[in-house]
Amino acid sequence: MIEQLIYNKCSAAMQADFEKAGKVPPEGMVDFTCTCVVQKIFSQQSITQAKNSCTKLALQKYGQP
Repeated sequence: MIEQLIYNKCSAAMQADFEKAGKVPPEGMVDFTCTCVVQKIFSQQSITQAKNSCTKLALQKYGQP
């Protein structure tokens, strides 16, 4: 349940950021990034660390949107 809450908050934040920038995220990018964030948080990383490392991984995988 906590995992889903973190995932939903992450997803909503990413969607809002993309909308604000007037862009559409690549297919699968939000799911990849937010799943990564949940995993990193549960492996004892801070939210900031998880966000930074997962954003970097997503940009490597999907490129700059």
